Amino acid sequence: MAWTFRSKRIETKLVRPHIELPHSSIRGRSPQISTISFSPQELFGAMARTSHLHTVDPGAVTPESECFRHLIAHHVDEAPEDFSILPSAKRLKDNSRSHMIGVTGSGIAYLQMVRDGYVWCDHFENLSLTRKPKTKKSPDFVFSKPGERDVAIAESKATQGSSRTQFLRTVETGYVEQIHPYLGFEVGGAVASHGYSIGSWMTSPSKAELLIDHTAVAEPANVNSSGAPSDPSSVKRGNYLTVLSLLFGPDLPAALRARRPISLEASFPIVRWIGREWLAGYTTVPGTAGYDKATQAIAHSPSVYLLNRFALELDVARAFFTSIFRPADAADPLETVGRMDDELIAQARAAGGAVYPDGFSILGSEGEVIDTLNWDRLRGGLADRTGINALDQAAGPALADLTTLALSTNLDSLMKGRQPLSTFVPRPNLLTYRGPK
Repeated sequence: MAWTFRSKRIETKLVRPHIELPHSSIRGRSPQISTISFSPQELFGAMARTSHLHTVDPGAVTPESECFRHLIAHHVDEAPEDFSILPSAKRLKDNSRSHMIGVTGSGIAYLQMVRDGYVWCDHFENLSLTRKPKTKKSPDFVFSKPGERDVAIAESKATQGSSRTQFLRTVETGYVEQIHPYLGFEVGGAVASHGYSIGSWMTSPSKAELLIDHTAVAEPANVNSSGAPSDPSSVKRGNYLTVLSLLFGPDLPAALRARRPISLEASFPIVRWIGREWLAGYTTVPGTAGYDKATQAIAHSPSVYLLNRFALELDVARAFFTSIFRPADAADPLETVGRMDDELIAQARAAGGAVYPDGFSILGSEGEVIDTLNWDRLRGGLADRTGINALDQAAGPALADLTTLALSTNLDSLMKGRQPLSTFVPRPNLLTYRGPK
């Protein structure tokens, strides 16, 4: 039976410390949990956000992520409590199976980190270094925790073919060659004080295991006691830029990353789901042309935009936009953004979706599109809520024609195409960005 609903678990079977010399910028930290659990949707979202290095078009990432989600679903048994990849996956072509296992391993490594208390994540390659490393190899990800100024670096390893003994060597090599060389470095302005090589061993057909190598020190040290600056803001911003690329494609994150003024009129859909409001992402469906027999003319349909299930908690989205465009002497609102609470995460899982600690989510089916928000050029962020009726009245008939929203539309019907494609149609120039002249 294909895996569609039941939560799975993976136990950490082996944890190995790597003793580093005492240093003011390095601290040891072992994993604080021994088991992680996750639903199909939670793994799907983790795979989507970790498998793409650069900002991407959700029209590309969504089908690819969906492909692997369905592929994995048919090679994971719904019934057992433990996660494992069935032997049937070995019938896939080598390149397809290797990519699927690698993407799955990255998603599992991400879930291990966020279950262990980390919240924000960026790709290591997106962040600048203050000095040149002695190796060309690098870790996969950088993670940050609330209230901490230093960051952790992580490398993901995964296999469905190697023996446990062989794979243990792979995990160890990952730490020695991709974690150790960067300890004490400033990565995106924050000190990389510790790290993990996280191995997902999926060779067993009945039970996958996590094997983790981590930083340890011979003597406790006061991290960053030298007074070197350490600021994880770049990691947090990179985290949300990746999220927005999943929601809206590459143009918006590229403009925000460069801090370019955004000159546009746009409407962004707002969804109410599990008692919260979410900034919802969408995928472009190009317009088509066809012959109309009745009029004997070519009929053109406009491009439309369908919700793609990715979303960001609305208050978190506002804080992120404010962080990007705030005055230099103003406080950074990302400093006060905490993690989503465990009750909300559990509620999302029960509702057929997923919520992650940073506010990113995979929408379930019982949400409703309740409003659209325009871009506030002067403030640099989302405009205040006015209500959809007020928007229509203020904008006049043109907006009413171009933006059609059904307040009672069920998201499951919308996302599965049972509603007309015009259910949600933003303004045509939604993602047209013009930099300063």
